[in-house]
Amino acid sequence: MPAFAQPQPRECTRLTQQITRYQRDAGWARERENPLWEQASLNQIERLALRRAKRCPRYVDQNDTLAQFATLALKVGRLAARYFLMGL
Repeated sequence: MPAFAQPQPRECTRLTQQITRYQRDAGWARERENPLWEQASLNQIERLALRRAKRCPRYVDQNDTLAQFATLALKVGRLAARYFLMGL
């Protein structure tokens, strides 16, 4: 890989964060029964994952764990909001 094609240090992290965001969005689309939004999110995940696999080979299988953690954090946040806001 030529020097100018080397990924920048934050590029791999940024791609991983974008993938995690679109995975979360796909879940929201599924909850709201919006197939167009879900498919668009899944397509974007695929494009980002392919680019990350090409540019950052060390990040290949990490996205599943990160997505699971993001989903867990979201659920915990929702439960905490219900508890502290008395069921609102």
